[in-house]
Amino acid sequence: MISEADVRFPDIPFSKTAILIVVGLVIYFIYLYLVGFESLANVLKSVSLPLMGLALLVALCGNLFHAAGWWVLLRDTGHRISLGWAYLIYLSSIFFTNLIPSAAASGEVAKLYFVQKSVEGGRFDKTFAAGVMSRLLEVVPVALGTVAGVIFVALYYEVPTWVLAFCIFVAATVSIAAVVILALSMNAGLLRTIANSVVRVVARVLRKGDQSAMEEKVGALVTQFDGSMRTIAGRKLTIVKSLGLILIAWGFDVAVAYIAFMAIGYSVSPGVVVTIFCIMVLLQLIPTFLPGGLGIVDAVMTVLYLSMGVPQLAAAGATIMIRLVTLWFLTAVGGLTTLYLARVAGTGASTGQKPA
Repeated sequence: MISEADVRFPDIPFSKTAILIVVGLVIYFIYLYLVGFESLANVLKSVSLPLMGLALLVALCGNLFHAAGWWVLLRDTGHRISLGWAYLIYLSSIFFTNLIPSAAASGEVAKLYFVQKSVEGGRFDKTFAAGVMSRLLEVVPVALGTVAGVIFVALYYEVPTWVLAFCIFVAATVSIAAVVILALSMNAGLLRTIANSVVRVVARVLRKGDQSAMEEKVGALVTQFDGSMRTIAGRKLTIVKSLGLILIAWGFDVAVAYIAFMAIGYSVSPGVVVTIFCIMVLLQLIPTFLPGGLGIVDAVMTVLYLSMGVPQLAAAGATIMIRLVTLWFLTAVGGLTTLYLARVAGTGASTGQKPA
């Protein structure tokens, strides 16, 4: 059994992260230069602040439903945790996901840490399994939204073939990866073989630690995790509840992008918004070397909007507003939440008791 002592606070490689952020900012400013600083500034000056305030509120509501989709899985595995506490942990995971580019793995580590340290009845394998299942379910509405969006724009818009191919490629890549992860999660033997191979490589590289002890601990974890995944997968009603909440969250997420266009005074088809927003989400699930996909995701979003007939300044202005909410704002909120959780974790706050 994995003990609480084995759970460590997510490590932030500050020097490396700072360098990557600088690289991302350089790419971002090149992107802004190509769009045109002065012209873009004129567009942003006319942004409706009340609508952007609404976008911030909608983003927080959307993440509440994302957290609820994860929370029902946690509760079903025996964790005594309130929705409010799960929401705080989920917001913290966004901070780590955006700060440390690792295909959302850093966010899951943050969830594991805070659940193990603060939730009564928390078990490593069950927490991990709930997190993995939640992440897999998150892919469903986004992949379906991308496919539906591609069909929509192919029928009603004249877009380059490469744009459709790119959208389908991204959706297919992430969907296949999700299926592979699910298959691995349900195959204890194969998962144990892969894990032991990784342990052997790490042991040889680091040249320290008892390899046999490490393999034994990993084997125990794999067995526990496999059992927890099978238990969750077998509870169809819980899966349906979680997926339903995630679908609602997805609706709020898409609304953020649509409101951003409203805020700059440009009318855009909901089908275009759905397609490109889903692509943005899927791109952020693919491992990159830049925190939050800074610069790269922004440029890709703008190019895709341009390919679907949105004027350059409107495309760039809306992209900046969308990323202001989904990247900068949520990362800041997640950072503040992380500071709070780090202070009160382990005080019983997760079950409604007053922190010490």
